Amino acid sequence: MMSTPFELAFKHMPTPAFIVESSSGKLTSYNRNFEVLFENFNAKPAATWVSLCSDATSADDWHKLNIKIQNGSIERCESLIQVGDKLINMQLELQHLGDAVLACVYNTDHMDLSAAENTLLKFALTESSAGLWIWETHSDLISCSKSIAILLGCPQGKTPRSTPEWHERVHPDDVQRLASIVDEHVANKKKYYEAEYRILKDDQEYLWVKERGRTYTRNTDGSVKKMIGFVEDISHQKALEEHLRNQATFDELTGLLTRGAALTHFKKQLGLAKRQYTPLTMAKIHLDANSRLTTLSMEARNIAIQTSARYIYKKIREADVLARVDADKLLLLLPNTSVKDAKNLLNHIINPTEDEKTSLIEGNSDPMDFCIGIATFPEDGETIDELALSANQAVEDGQAKCKQIVVN
Repeated sequence: MMSTPFELAFKHMPTPAFIVESSSGKLTSYNRNFEVLFENFNAKPAATWVSLCSDATSADDWHKLNIKIQNGSIERCESLIQVGDKLINMQLELQHLGDAVLACVYNTDHMDLSAAENTLLKFALTESSAGLWIWETHSDLISCSKSIAILLGCPQGKTPRSTPEWHERVHPDDVQRLASIVDEHVANKKKYYEAEYRILKDDQEYLWVKERGRTYTRNTDGSVKKMIGFVEDISHQKALEEHLRNQATFDELTGLLTRGAALTHFKKQLGLAKRQYTPLTMAKIHLDANSRLTTLSMEARNIAIQTSARYIYKKIREADVLARVDADKLLLLLPNTSVKDAKNLLNHIINPTEDEKTSLIEGNSDPMDFCIGIATFPEDGETIDELALSANQAVEDGQAKCKQIVVN
């Protein structure tokens, strides 16, 4: 039995509603607005779920549905409801109440985007770049809001109307991943998914978007019948992520690897040297061993460091790894290179051609300022940190002895 406050609230609900007994599937009560639906067709509500719902053929169908309602796998479904001699497609919101189920009824034959948008305000994104879509899985009909047309730069009548049309706009590198995410959602009858991908606008530019989809209504067997979701412009976020990723990998002034990024490469090369018993040499390059750059302005000093780094990068081999590890210091890893070969390469760096020297001086750089310390694996260290420490010690010895290349 319903309590008096609940009964009064139920009877005066503006939404048509009815209550089904969990154990039997009998309709134990319905409110006035539900009754009016039937009166409009000179009919009365059915006595059981099986006779009310055309999708149900036996009491077992109700019991299966009731279990899904109890465990929360179905909160909303669509079904054809028998109203007199007519079948009306209705949306049912179902709530488990212990021994009974409360069903609130909405006629969905004429559901439009504005109604759906109001219903799902708690799910809506407030950004102007967010666009609403509704997808009917059986017919593969997609309805898009005006904001999606604005997002894509196309007339509203030209927005995608089906999955193939939507996928035509998705970047070829992203379309399979998006399809897999959505297919898995539908196949596993999930509630929610997210996906990020690039979509083509009418101006032929790709836009990064985040898509958030949610099951809106289900069939009585729990399968997804209708989905609703949003696409949101995240281009600025992606640009920021790319900027931060580059900052973490490459030094902003010189374009060389940062210390952290270089460490990964160094460890890989050290591992190869250990496994293959090949030589490995590390060189620490001090760009301002004579402290000349400290007398320059910040702008001139930056130009000098940039000029020196680019010059050295052009002189090394493809397999070598060069990183900026301090304001005026570089670290160079020379895989499969003996000390003798390393000294030959580094001598070419401190002895530029006339043309190279002219370019260096124009860029505030002077190779006479360079001091290079060399350490070798495994004689001077068996880890990257040990080799770096040894190379740094060689640089300090070189500065003290006014030598440009020093082997530890």
